[in-house]
Amino acid sequence: MRIFGTTPLAAVEVAMYDPARAAVSLLPAAGRWPEHERADRLALGLGLVCLAPARTPIGWWDSYRTSLRKLAIGISEAQERPLRGDLVSLEPFGRRDALEVVPWRGSTPGAVRADVVSTRAGLVPRLRSRHKEPGPAIAVSAMGLVIALAADADRDGRLALALGIEGTLAWYRESDRHSAPRLAFGYALEHARSRLLLEGAVLPPGLAELDP
Repeated sequence: MRIFGTTPLAAVEVAMYDPARAAVSLLPAAGRWPEHERADRLALGLGLVCLAPARTPIGWWDSYRTSLRKLAIGISEAQERPLRGDLVSLEPFGRRDALEVVPWRGSTPGAVRADVVSTRAGLVPRLRSRHKEPGPAIAVSAMGLVIALAADADRDGRLALALGIEGTLAWYRESDRHSAPRLAFGYALEHARSRLLLEGAVLPPGLAELDP
């Protein structure tokens, strides 16, 4: 019996095999998938996106925001087509490559690990470990996760991801990047819901399930 503490709904590990190649491993809590898989995938993706700002050095902050915006546009425009391979250019981060998501081959010493837990205050994304060297590793890992999730998602899942990222960027236009990630996360989910409801659209199953 757990008296204190929380059990993650789902966790993720993003391993960088080199600065331009990321791999993703998803770990749901026992018994949650497939019933809650759509919701958990969306929560993990937006959760890590919202966790990255406070851990991204100021010199990479504008690069992260610009790259996130381009990534969201690319995902939303893909509809049900295969994603382009250049959704995230690493040139703003000092490399000429585009970020590539490759099959999982195991963890790496600098892997980024995060999870999402359900609390009385709502869903909370948590960073469980991170790259020790200064630089944009968490920001790049977050975008790698989004690419991996979008590649496996249907049209509705991609739209929910893209609108959630749009909401995240809207939050950080008005709020300090060191504000609590759970606040940005909740705002991102509510923004995605509001955008779809204003258009008279039905909420995608994963987004409809999440309660920030």
